[in-house]
This record gives sequence, structure tokens and C-alpha cells, in this order.
Amino acid sequence: MNCKPFALAALFLLTCSDLLAQAGSGVYVGGHIRRERPKTVTNLKESGFTYVILFDVTVEADGTLTTDGETICKNGQYVFANEQPYYIEDVKALKTWPTSIERIEICIGGWGNESYDCIRTLIERDSTDSNSILYRNFQALKQAIPEIDAVNNDDEHCYHAETAVKFHTMMYDLGYKTTVAPYTNKNFWHSLVNGLNRNRSGACDRVLIQCYDGGANNNPSDWHLGNLPVHAGRTNYQTDMATSVSQMQTWRDNNGVVGGFVWVYNDETWKLNQWAAAMNRVFPTRQVDEPAVTCYTQSSFGGDATVLPVGRFSKGELAVYGLADKTIQSMKINPGYKVTVYYSTDLSGSTLMEWNGGQELERLGTWSRRISSLEIEMEETDGIETLHDSTASPSDDYYDLQGRKLSNGKSSNSQMKKGLYIKNGKKIVINTLSRSLW
Repeated sequence: MNCKPFALAALFLLTCSDLLAQAGSGVYVGGHIRRERPKTVTNLKESGFTYVILFDVTVEADGTLTTDGETICKNGQYVFANEQPYYIEDVKALKTWPTSIERIEICIGGWGNESYDCIRTLIERDSTDSNSILYRNFQALKQAIPEIDAVNNDDEHCYHAETAVKFHTMMYDLGYKTTVAPYTNKNFWHSLVNGLNRNRSGACDRVLIQCYDGGANNNPSDWHLGNLPVHAGRTNYQTDMATSVSQMQTWRDNNGVVGGFVWVYNDETWKLNQWAAAMNRVFPTRQVDEPAVTCYTQSSFGGDATVLPVGRFSKGELAVYGLADKTIQSMKINPGYKVTVYYSTDLSGSTLMEWNGGQELERLGTWSRRISSLEIEMEETDGIETLHDSTASPSDDYYDLQGRKLSNGKSSNSQMKKGLYIKNGKKIVINTLSRSLW
């Protein structure tokens, strides 16, 4: 997938690879993930979102960590298993193949949540050393579920920068990065981000600006705090997907936004995979250096085109590349590769179809709009090893597959380009031909 230039991103002199690393699509996930498990966990793994934010963890006045009235950690011990025996297993599963999820965060805060007032009081009383209850409870959570990567600060009440910096410095030392989710009070967030990253370089690595509800009038251009990458958010319940994705594209092109998120997954009627795939087309996280297959969402190579490299792609992983489930209707397979497609979401089962390289499939017959996962491999032909070759030289002897010698990239009947050739008795795949003579 090509990386498009973003208008404001040029201000930060970001390379394409920088943008890909900073991009992503995320979703806040409510208590629904526990109430409707394991279906909700599977749906998230297959969604195509690259990060999830678990909403929420509440800090009580005595430092106890709770969610929805249930206790997570108390007195330095993880006790959530007493009420939610599958929670550790489920959170770990979010990052276990087949999945699209690469990062997990916990959210602290939200409207009406007084966690940061409690955090302020506890820090002013006990500090943040290893004996403090905040340290011990968050350490217990990290030890129980090390897959949690970061804490998302959604403070909407306290706004006390000094203790917020101390808290997130402690969290970084425990292994949690920080993201911030502001909708107002820019001066506070500026102080928090800059103060934290002075204490621990890179501790805060992303701004998730709320452009809904109280932040509906926010301009993402105003929220480039500390030159951090900005992700801008919408709500799935206030508008349709096409309108939200179009707005995200405008933010990308005009406001320096490199990623997007949505609030909040608490409803099984919401089509996560379709949303994530559409958002990932706006904010790609993958760069394909050696294209193997191009998939199209309409027959005769129409609709959206998605380029894929060699690899195994579950339902969720296809959506990371911008390809929603069961939307493939035509396909071009480059010479030297083969594709195996599946009805299942995880490359399992006996129902599969294989196509060899060099084919242009205008229609997929019974497989049209039924593919949920696929695998792309290098072809091996006639028992001869198939090799990648990006060192083509005019002094080498190349032959096309009909045995005709190519001179300076040409023969009387063929033009040398990316594809299968014979060199020194072996069939090779040429994927990179940058020399002008070709």
C-alpha cells in the first residue's frame, strides 16, 4: 500500500516509514468485552483494529483499582479472577494469532470519573515510591497481564499537571506508556505531555483528540502536543461509517492526523471489521515493498485495490491492509507466487482454493465475496528453487520461460519486467528493477 503525503505532516519532516509506524486504528472497548465473552474477544481479534483501549480502570479513594463496580487490584494483589476468571486469558488472547491487535491500553478517567482526583490525593499523601498503594496495585496488574502496553489518560475533571506527571512517570517505570485523550483545557495537556517526556523521554507517545460530544468542535491541528502523532476520534453511534471515514481522510490531508479511533464498542450490531478496514485505508500501517497479489473489491479489477506481500492473512490481518471480510471479487497474482484462499477466518478447514502465479482472475466464481483468509507463498516450479533477485545486471544472461535469451532486458518477442525468469539455470523472481536499462 502506498504512503500518501499528509499536508501538515510535512511540518515534522516525517518519512513514509515514520508515518506508518505512527499510524493505526483503534477502538475503545467497554464492559461488553467481559459480559459477552468469548464472542467479543473473537470479534476484536478479527476486527482489523490495531489497538484497543479497555474502558475503564477506576482508581478509588484508597487506591483500589475497579471496573464496573468489580475489584481488579487491592492491597497490591490482583483479585479480579475472583469475579472475572477468564479476563487474563481474554486480554492475552487479543494479541495471540490470528489477530490484528498489536497494542492494548487501559483507560483511566472519563466524564464523571474522579480517578485523577483520587490519584492526586494519594500522591500528595504517599508519593509514588514502591511502597505506595498506587505503585503496588498497578504493579500487580502489570505482573498479572504484561500484555497491557499503556495507560490512556482521559482526565475530564481534575486537571492537576504536577501529580499527573508524577503518576505517569511512575507508570512508565512500571512498564506502561501513556497516551492522552483530551477534549478541552489545552494548557493542562501541554504541561502533562511536556513534563512527562522531560522526565522519561518517549513515555507519552500519542495524542487521541476527541472530536465528538464535548470535543465535537475540536480542530486536530490545534492538538499537536510536543510534536506527538495525533489520532482523531469519532463515535460510531452519531454518524454513518462513510461520513466518519471521509472526515478522517480530511483530517489526514489537512490537519496532520496520522491515525483514527472510534468510541465505543459495546454493541454486537456494530460492524467492527468494516469500520477498521475503511479506517486502515485512510491510515495505512503497512508498506508493501515486494507486491505479490492485488485483490479487488469488484469484478474485472474494479473497486478498491489492495496489494499484499508474501504472508498469512487472517480476517483481521486482511482488514489491517484495508480489505474487509468477504469483499474480494477479482485478483491479479504476480508471476512466481501462489495464493491459497479459505472460507474460514483463520486459514483453517478443508474448504480452500489455490491459484498459481501469473493469473489475472477477473471473476472468482463461487469464491467471489466468500474469502475470509488467505496465504501467499513463493511458487516452486519443476523442482527448481525459486529465488528473489533484486541485483539484475546487464552483464548477466537472462532467459524468459520459453528459453529465449534476453539482451539488455529485451528479446525479439518479450520485454523484461518484474516476473519469473531463468538465470544460471535457476528460475528466479525479479521483484525490483530500478535500473533505467530495464
